[in-house]
Amino acid sequence: AASVRCATSIQQMANHPVDGEQLGVRVGLDAGQKPDWNSLDDVGTPANIAERLCTHTQPRKILCSSAVTGLLLGRQAFQFENRSELVFDGMPGAVSTHEVVYEMRQPGAMLRHAPFVGRGPEIARLHEMLDDAEGGRGGLAMLVGEPGIGKTRIAQAFAEAAAEAGATVLWGRCYEGEWTRPFAPFAEAIEEYGRITDSFALREDLGPGAGSIARLAPELHEHLSAIPEPVPLQADEERFRLLDEVTQLLIAASTRAPLVLVLDDLHWADKSTIEMLRQVARSASRHRILLVGTYRDVELDRQHPLADALGSLRRETRFERLLLKGLEAPEVSQLMASIGEHDVPQELVTAIIEETAGNPFFVREVLLHLVEEGGVLTADGRWRGDLAISSIGIPEGVRQAIGSRLTRLSEDTNNFLTAASAFNGAFRFEVAASVARLDEMPALDAVDEALDAQIVRPGSDPDTYDFSHALIRHTLYTELSPSRQVRLHRQIAEVMEATFADGAFDRAAELAYQYHRSAALPGAERGVPYAVQAADTAEGAYAHDDVATFLRMALELLPVDDAQRSQLLGRLGLALAWSLDGEAALKTLNEAADAIAASKGDAAAADYLVPAARTMYNASFVKGAWDLAAKALEFLGERRDASWASMQALNLLRDEAEDTDNPGIPLDSPERQDLIRVIKSLPSDERPVGLVGLDYFRSRAEILADSADNATLMTYYAGEYRRGLVLWQREADRHERQGQIADALSDWAQIARCHNALGDLTAADAAINRAATFASRLPPGASPQALQMFSARLDLQSTLAPESTEFLAVTTPLLKEPAAEHAWAAAVIRAIAALAHARQGDQEDAIRWLTTVIPSIERAPGWGASYILLPCLGAATLWTLKRDDHASVIERNLRDKVIEPDFRFPMQDGRLAMAQLCAVQGRFDEAADWFRQARTVLDEQQAQPLRAITDFNEAEMWLRRAGESDMAQAKPLLEAALEQFRALGMTGWVKLAERAAERSDA
Repeated sequence: AASVRCATSIQQMANHPVDGEQLGVRVGLDAGQKPDWNSLDDVGTPANIAERLCTHTQPRKILCSSAVTGLLLGRQAFQFENRSELVFDGMPGAVSTHEVVYEMRQPGAMLRHAPFVGRGPEIARLHEMLDDAEGGRGGLAMLVGEPGIGKTRIAQAFAEAAAEAGATVLWGRCYEGEWTRPFAPFAEAIEEYGRITDSFALREDLGPGAGSIARLAPELHEHLSAIPEPVPLQADEERFRLLDEVTQLLIAASTRAPLVLVLDDLHWADKSTIEMLRQVARSASRHRILLVGTYRDVELDRQHPLADALGSLRRETRFERLLLKGLEAPEVSQLMASIGEHDVPQELVTAIIEETAGNPFFVREVLLHLVEEGGVLTADGRWRGDLAISSIGIPEGVRQAIGSRLTRLSEDTNNFLTAASAFNGAFRFEVAASVARLDEMPALDAVDEALDAQIVRPGSDPDTYDFSHALIRHTLYTELSPSRQVRLHRQIAEVMEATFADGAFDRAAELAYQYHRSAALPGAERGVPYAVQAADTAEGAYAHDDVATFLRMALELLPVDDAQRSQLLGRLGLALAWSLDGEAALKTLNEAADAIAASKGDAAAADYLVPAARTMYNASFVKGAWDLAAKALEFLGERRDASWASMQALNLLRDEAEDTDNPGIPLDSPERQDLIRVIKSLPSDERPVGLVGLDYFRSRAEILADSADNATLMTYYAGEYRRGLVLWQREADRHERQGQIADALSDWAQIARCHNALGDLTAADAAINRAATFASRLPPGASPQALQMFSARLDLQSTLAPESTEFLAVTTPLLKEPAAEHAWAAAVIRAIAALAHARQGDQEDAIRWLTTVIPSIERAPGWGASYILLPCLGAATLWTLKRDDHASVIERNLRDKVIEPDFRFPMQDGRLAMAQLCAVQGRFDEAADWFRQARTVLDEQQAQPLRAITDFNEAEMWLRRAGESDMAQAKPLLEAALEQFRALGMTGWVKLAERAAERSDA
């Protein structure tokens, strides 16, 4: 049927002259088994017969075999006339032939795929952006406007031109409603890429992400065998991995040819789809990728995820917004000229524009209405020159135009279309037919009539159809009363169950939607299993927003007292956390915990809340995690296991953050000692990790003996930077292999700090750049690990340019608006600020911030998180200012908490700090001894930058004292420091040393 209809449309359109020329097209049709197009020896008998029929017919004729007429027997939309039998060489037997009877002059046929008119500036801008993309500077163009304004048509016209120019063009569409597949437009585009790409290139482009992406686009399994399952990760890592791997696939595809990805109807996109759009768009500006999106601006409210993203997209990528207006009079006239072969009456053009405001879809619907009504064209297809506009009856609105056209269709067709209107997207023929209570043949006739009237179009899957525009579906659907709508949805659900039987769960999302829309009727709980299955499917595709949507459906369909409620509530809370809806997640998680406690007891509620609190913490909802931890501790009661330890660690962080007397660092409190005792009693593989304040050790020697494989302890307490490099590189390799992007970012930041401490500044810079590539592949603001990269940058900056203002640029906003979630690091931030102000010569602010750090130095334990920085930065601040404020307090704590346990930290050393403190207090001989001890340790560590700074600082000490013998002691130290600074590339320190040398010469 589709082939005959297509052939008819070709002939009707060919009958219309183009530039005065009329085409004489001949068409031959046969039907049979699909040929093997890859075989040069066998293109298939049907193709051979069709080609012979084509040569035996006349121009503007369609000749087909009896195989075609037999398949369409009884279909009212098609008429045939018998022709002679033909015998072809090499073919067994004669072929019975028939001519397709069709109406040659069918003005409406020209509107089936209306000629593209106008839009010159928009198309030109899109081609400019494509030219930029070809040069590696891609971006995002948004076609924006009201329904029917031509967004999709412009995208189609541009996509066709881009494909002709050699670009790879992929297309994905969003669908109205809640039951669409996860990341729908991207899934469609990826599956299309799988169909048009050879298997070797496809496997290469998918790379290690094949397993995750195949969950999103299962059709890939048809093109590639043995796609491995992805390594399971925690939910946020799986989401980051999928977003990154889809982006890397598109980047790989763009290396073969410029890539144009059209994302249609983004006003129906869900939060997950918009998140992926942002991820891809951020990379597009650096690659040969042009994204073209379409959306209705009139349908975006402030809560829509796209509305929220648009502002960010302008900052994150090369962005262009193309706002579409109605067609002008010359363009409407050109469109109308494609229907009638005569000058278009200007009065009619004006009347249509006044009624439609030039909206192309509305114009088309009005033109179809006028053509179907008759009286506007002559018998030979020309526009009548004697039209009386007042008598034509132009519809007053698009819905009236659509309604007028629908009334001219048969009752069966209207019933069929009404049944189909309750689907949000494509609908299956047999389901709509059954709901409309039509037998197969009347239903086929209804489809044929709707296709001919251009009300529906064939879908992408066999035996499926879709409305040619959403406004048509809305017109049909809104004509039904709410009671009829509800019952229609329930009828569809029941018919789908009966039709698909055991395969119904393959369409779980659609069935869940239909049951949910008919929830007011008895028996709605039958939709719960479908909603749960749809949630499972979405979870497999890492689409947490969709998981939450379907779990909400399930809960709304479920009876209030059903035993499943607590379990589904629990899943919903976690899904909301991973979809970054923190407030809703916290409310639901609390409700779920109470429900579980009521039905299964406190122990079960605790076992639920512990991972839930960790989930909230890992999803960066720290305050919500604190609330859940407090609740979990109530349910845990007297238990003292790993669950209690992780919840108590969170609870202590909250207590300290809310304690106005807390100095901004975890304290060695009785509660923390209890926590540490419990952790020490646990088997090593059960001890909680990943939370601040869980580590406890008395000395560096203890770390070396017990924790030689702990990268964090070896780097930031033992000062074993060579060993740290090996451990962090091992972690980076593992995290990259498993697609754990955020953790790989953190690993490379640690690698950078190790290289920096060892003096390989080129390698440190390369590692920071490597971390930055991973940061660019994460959603904006999504990962606390990104802070590690900034710390590494500051470390390197301190080595290269200690007087840089970048330190103040980083710390000032953190100090101005301190976040309770980061209260545990407040003291370190203040200590960095104190030194930064000192290096800028701002003594007052430097001392002010240093004074706020003194309580932290006094009260916190040496093994506390980043404690080593506090006395070392404090000493460096006093050294820079040449003052001794708080020197005795800093010195005492430095001796007891850093030097005695021999804790070491990148670009810090307790002995060097002690030398600085002794020097500013005038104890020069003691300072010289500490400088000597610092050199010994730093040589042992191979910590070259700090070793050079030690020589420079001692030289400065003697220069400051300025005695005759002092100058003699300073000169070789200064020369040694300058030589080391130059060799290492420490340019900022070179300048400082050169200035000091000038002073010494003077």
